[in-house]
Amino acid sequence: MKNKLKISYIFLGLVLLFSACKPDKYELGPIASKKALSYTIAPSSSNPNNIVLTSLTPNVTPMWVTPYGQSLRVKDTINLAFPGTYKFVYGVESAGGFVQADTSNVIVNTIDQAAVSTPMWVNLTGGYGKSKTWVLDIDAKGVSKYFFGPVYYAGPDYSWEWDAGWADWIMPKGDYGTMTFDLKGDAHFSSNNKMLPLGSASGKFMLYPNTNQLATFGAQLIHDSNQGARVVNWNTKMLIKSLDANTMQVVEVADNGTLWLIFNYVSLDYYNTH
Repeated sequence: MKNKLKISYIFLGLVLLFSACKPDKYELGPIASKKALSYTIAPSSSNPNNIVLTSLTPNVTPMWVTPYGQSLRVKDTINLAFPGTYKFVYGVESAGGFVQADTSNVIVNTIDQAAVSTPMWVNLTGGYGKSKTWVLDIDAKGVSKYFFGPVYYAGPDYSWEWDAGWADWIMPKGDYGTMTFDLKGDAHFSSNNKMLPLGSASGKFMLYPNTNQLATFGAQLIHDSNQGARVVNWNTKMLIKSLDANTMQVVEVADNGTLWLIFNYVSLDYYNTH
């Protein structure tokens, strides 16, 4: 009898062991159909530069791809401050996996006046619907109107700085031309580099107030051939060291990153009245 009980216990133990080792079976739910995706991408009725994203697909997690990154919100608003064609993509994470709709193109035709009314925008351009012209702070006699000279030198991250003044070896005296930033319908930029073969050119610009940076496209800031030739890239994002209504200092990375050149500019109005 004892032997029969032992055998029964052993058999029961084996059954429990195999039951415990049997893997659980998991099944994903159905993947959402692309045709079932429901959403809207539309300008706000109060501001055409605010694009309102609304996910209408039930029981899913939305994932928007916007010009400024991703969003997981059911409803979100993206501000597009300048005219252009912008791409948006709507997708969802459903029980069965991720599915994405076709790319949507959004066309913006206006500047958002509120977005370009902060002090940096106004100081650089004169403000919404206006323009401002700038010159290098040097004239045909080698005289600077505000700064000690047209260019200063610094180490990366301002590890050192030298306000060099002016000398022929730094930058020949002369009329280097003008450059103009305007907000008349778009963010336009034009320059006339009189002392360089670049001559006149026009394009656009973008100001990044959060990081104190400026970038131009299609044309370059006015500069010289001596120091300007040392700059790595005139059309990359440039650090703005200082900017007010009359003066601006722009940092250009030179000598493969080992030197910072600080180009000093004054507004044409300031230049003509001082």
